Amino acid sequence: MNTRPLLFAVLLAVACGDDDGGGTDAGRDASVVRDAGGGTDAGEETDAAVAIDAGGEEDAGTDAGPPRSPGCVDGAGLDEGEHTFSLDGNDRRYLLYLPTDYSRDRAWPVVFALHGNGGSVSYWNSTTGDRNVRGAFEDDAILVIAEAIDGAWRDYDMPSDTWPARIELELNYFDAIRDELRGALCVKDEAIFTMGFSGGGSFSGVLACRRDWIRAMAVGGSVIYFDTDACTSTPASWITIGTEELVAGREAFRDFFRDAAGCEATSMPTNPEPCIAYDGCDGATPVHYCQHPAGHVWPSIGTDAAHAFFARFW
Repeated sequence: MNTRPLLFAVLLAVACGDDDGGGTDAGRDASVVRDAGGGTDAGEETDAAVAIDAGGEEDAGTDAGPPRSPGCVDGAGLDEGEHTFSLDGNDRRYLLYLPTDYSRDRAWPVVFALHGNGGSVSYWNSTTGDRNVRGAFEDDAILVIAEAIDGAWRDYDMPSDTWPARIELELNYFDAIRDELRGALCVKDEAIFTMGFSGGGSFSGVLACRRDWIRAMAVGGSVIYFDTDACTSTPASWITIGTEELVAGREAFRDFFRDAAGCEATSMPTNPEPCIAYDGCDGATPVHYCQHPAGHVWPSIGTDAAHAFFARFW
């Protein structure tokens, strides 16, 4: 896995928000606007936890191939559809979709898809339209559609100094799912990705910052939820922001991951339009930025562009 420690701290106190109305977030804050998945998203920001090596198992593949999970040897498999479990006193669930030709004969990438705050698994559980991640990844990757506690990746009814604890619970959730996948399925350990919109994009940033097994992320309308000094890794990043939601908090999210990847502020056009690729990035961590013309929505180019960006690392 190519990661690079973040060697600097960003002077950002997560003062700006991440709400479906494109407003600001000062503490709990925010106007609550219904998101495209029928939920609400009332803002975003804050902390995380320590990286995990998911048991430290040895490579289940051969010296000639990429790292493979233990499930490649004797994994019992997992059924597609809804999976539920209890963790840290909470009932949790996720949706699982396997590649069309899934078998243990090859190691498969994994993609986590995270809804916005106020949403649910239904946001990404579509086979048509701009959020058809199931169709986009059906031949290429194991897809996990994740769901936050009470539908929000942080809790605005809690004091701001308790957000880190809540975020720790969500990190434990992703650790638990990854462990289950690696034990039961044939997972390509160096090809695990996260994508999300709004609060789900913001929490994808937490995963990318604090879990060195995230290879790349693709996010929209996001802000910083984590302590920048506590980051342990840097992903390749595809980031989109709408012109109508272009506020300082979202720009700070973009600039943080751009700078962490060693990129310059200059850029050149890249596909799809209107995206750019920043110059000078570390070869392992390219950063693309796409400013779409609308507001706080997942853009029409988003799903296919995320697929194409992740495919660079398969």
